[in-house]
Amino acid sequence: EMRYFGTNVERETNIGGITLKMLKQHWGKPTATTSIKNGKLEQQKVVYNRGDYALSFIFNDATHLDHINLTKK
Repeated sequence: EMRYFGTNVERETNIGGITLKMLKQHWGKPTATTSIKNGKLEQQKVVYNRGDYALSFIFNDATHLDHINLTKK
């Protein structure tokens, strides 16, 4: 059961070391990539489908992961 993994895993949980390059090296081409606006900040959303779930990695830039969203597909 995934109920405590939830969504919006923040940088404080030690995910800050994940880069876009690292993600693509380990998991290959993403299922989807889009740009999203967060106030004045333009972020990149990189989505990987894994089984019944979609993992969305939200980057402020290629080396700064802001957060990860886990959603059921």
